[in-house]
Amino acid sequence: MRRDVNPTHMDLLQSRLEEIAGGFSAVSQPLGDAMRHAALSSGKRFRGMLLLMAAETTGGVCDTMVDAAAAVEMVHAASLIFDDLPCMDDASLRRGQPATHVAHGESRAVLAGIALITEAMAVLASARGASPQVRSMLVRTLSRALGPVGLCAGQDLDLHADKSASAVEQEQDLKTGVLFVAGLEMLALVKEFDDGERDQMIAFGRQLGRVFQSYDDLLDVIGDEKALGKTTGRDSAAPGPKRGLLAVGDMQNVSRHYEASRAQLNAMLRENRLQAPEIAALLDRVLPKAVSA
Repeated sequence: MRRDVNPTHMDLLQSRLEEIAGGFSAVSQPLGDAMRHAALSSGKRFRGMLLLMAAETTGGVCDTMVDAAAAVEMVHAASLIFDDLPCMDDASLRRGQPATHVAHGESRAVLAGIALITEAMAVLASARGASPQVRSMLVRTLSRALGPVGLCAGQDLDLHADKSASAVEQEQDLKTGVLFVAGLEMLALVKEFDDGERDQMIAFGRQLGRVFQSYDDLLDVIGDEKALGKTTGRDSAAPGPKRGLLAVGDMQNVSRHYEASRAQLNAMLRENRLQAPEIAALLDRVLPKAVSA
């Protein structure tokens, strides 16, 4: 089903997330509350919004893509729960409110994260308007992005691996880029892109992940905690070696690296099917072209 006008992309995404969240408390109200805390808290919804804007640019937003965007947002919310845990980054603030483990307890936060991932897969397994074959491929695409060759591997490397420029780039690809890539792969699947167009989506998603994580590394040092709505200084203040790009370069070098990567992302945007004023504006709001070290 094509949606040509109204409501806005954010309305579509938020409405679908709230609809899905209606089943979170089917057995345990406290577990459902923790899941909603993470999934429905105010945020940019950058990953989901990018997918819906990309869908609009490539033929229109359909129910399948709304479900794919919601699943990506739920998985991302789960990853933030885990990222904030005391055994990971030990962050107390997320999206302007107490982190899930602070508000609901550590054990329930872990369960909420797992449950959000399984619910995201259930959404894809019954994605509206999709054939059984497409549904199975959507599940496969997102599940692959999370496991031992995806986000979990990236987080493990981020926490424990030795740091070099190439190692940090691999961490960025696995910890952050995989969700962008998975979302754009699902777009290519639903829209039936050819192999060349699909490869362009994957390359753009990977570069977007590198730029996004590089900026996040910078914000950990130069960002304002109140304005960002999340705990800052986690990487630089953590015991042991620094993490991310700041483990292999000073602020000036990292800033230059970020700006060069951001320029490359802009060039890639102009060369593929995602070139649209709305997408460029979204990237500009979230990822400035220059930073002050």
